[in-house]
Amino acid sequence: MRLIKLLRLYRQASKLHKIMEEASMKKMWRSKTIWFQIFSVAAAVSGMLPIPADIAAAIVGVINVGLRFVTTEPVSVA
Repeated sequence: MRLIKLLRLYRQASKLHKIMEEASMKKMWRSKTIWFQIFSVAAAVSGMLPIPADIAAAIVGVINVGLRFVTTEPVSVA
């Protein structure tokens, strides 16, 4: 009898943990890194960058590393 109650309590605690974890995650559209990647791809595809592709890739990589250092929250895909 106690085992069943413990299992129910564990299941409820797991659901609560998942809800709290999702609440602490920010939505994908609020991510600076995601927006930077979208704009980088758009600029590369449209040919707006007046610099060679290898230099642009290096710059984008450095900026991504910088954005990763200032990121504190995980991103929610949903």
